[in-house]
This record gives sequence, C-alpha cells and structure tokens, in this order.
Amino acid sequence: MAPMKAATTKDAGADRAAHQHQRAILAVFVEAASALITQLVEVGVTDHADIARRLNRRGFPCWGRSRWTAGAVARVMRRKARLDESP
Repeated sequence: MAPMKAATTKDAGADRAAHQHQRAILAVFVEAASALITQLVEVGVTDHADIARRLNRRGFPCWGRSRWTAGAVARVMRRKARLDESP
C-alpha cells in the first residue's frame, strides 16, 4: 500500500507544479493584455465590447477563447487589479 500512496503524492506534486506554472503564464498574459487595454482606455475607448472588437482586429489572442468578448475584457481588468493589490 505504501507505494500507491507515494505515487499519489508524486502525482499531487506534479499537479500542483502544473497549476502554478499555468498561473504564472496567466499572470504574464494579464500583464500584456491589460497594457493594451490601458492604452485603449487612455485614448478614450472605455466600452468593453469596443475594446474586445479592437483587440480581435489587432489579432491579440484571448486566454482560453478564440476571440475577445466584453466579459473577457472585464475579467482581465479585474485580474489585473487583483495582481496590483497583491504583494
């Protein structure tokens, strides 16, 4: 029975490492996407749907989706705010 538990612990460690890796990649994506979104907001584009259309037109990929939506823009903005708040 002990070898089974060791394998499970090993798998859990690999899962944890993979999850941390994905979170790190997501943080980089959020930084890049929020920089573009911020540029658009600074020139007066504040509607999330309009921002999504412009990101799609520029060909900037969306995380986990084929195209940007207003909801995806809002999520990136919320995640960026949380990242800015964390130490």
